[in-house]
Amino acid sequence: MPSSALLELSSENKEQLCITANALSVPIRIDIISLLYQNPLSVQEVAKILNIPPSSAGVHIRVLENAGILKTERKIINGACFKICHVEKYLVNIILRSSSTNINQVSSLPIPIGSFTDCYAEFPCGLISENGFIGTEDDLRSFYLFDKSQAQLIWMAKGFLEYKVPNILPKYKQCKQLSLSMELCSEAPGYNEDYPSDIYMSINGRSCGHYQSPGDYGCRRGIYTPDFWQNGLTQYGKLVTWEINQEGTFINGERVSNLRIEELQVETGDYIKFRIECRETSKNCGGFNLFGEKAGDYDQPIILTLEH
Repeated sequence: MPSSALLELSSENKEQLCITANALSVPIRIDIISLLYQNPLSVQEVAKILNIPPSSAGVHIRVLENAGILKTERKIINGACFKICHVEKYLVNIILRSSSTNINQVSSLPIPIGSFTDCYAEFPCGLISENGFIGTEDDLRSFYLFDKSQAQLIWMAKGFLEYKVPNILPKYKQCKQLSLSMELCSEAPGYNEDYPSDIYMSINGRSCGHYQSPGDYGCRRGIYTPDFWQNGLTQYGKLVTWEINQEGTFINGERVSNLRIEELQVETGDYIKFRIECRETSKNCGGFNLFGEKAGDYDQPIILTLEH
């Protein structure tokens, strides 16, 4: 069955549903569809076969054409112009169940940690892929190499990573909640599990509070830590989720700010911009490690989720 033969209708589009139902409510129109399903015919031929006036046949055919069931084309036959009619849609699927407006729909986007569009980092800093170092350790120039897209672990003593990602909110929808989830920890020399760091998040230029990382974890190997990565260095982090909704801003379920989702103006932008940052002026400037899906304890990159 060609997909073009199917006419999909639902109570979500009441106007089209009523137009089609009206078109199919007259018995003679059903006869016209059955006749034209067998062969394309002119209006005059339909009228003659069904023994109805040509004017009446023309009216019925126009109603069925407006409903999308029939299609007419003008053809020249022996120097005369005829309207030839054929069946465009011979299967009709009607769904009389509307989706509940109380249930949110979800759009999600995995974001590689190396897809940042701007950055600044201070020593110690660096990037690795699952196979080795990207560029040179403690050299900011490495953060601009094309290979950064393969990054699975990024670390810095202070600085920021900024991302611009596609706005995955469907058009004409209202964003009810935005969440960003990622694996993070502090950045200490070697590792130090008692090394607090304030890791800030901003989205679309609005501050979304900070997560206080307890330390830089390295007492055991991370579940997905690459084999080449030495013991005695950062191994894994904690999964941290920022959520901004109509009630405020939350980090791992704890309210941190009164910033609400409407203030991010997600509906108006072509992209969503967010920045992960460790500020020199913060109380605990302990840097950060950001893990991809092939390092640390969680097999995920950054995950952006929008509820609408």
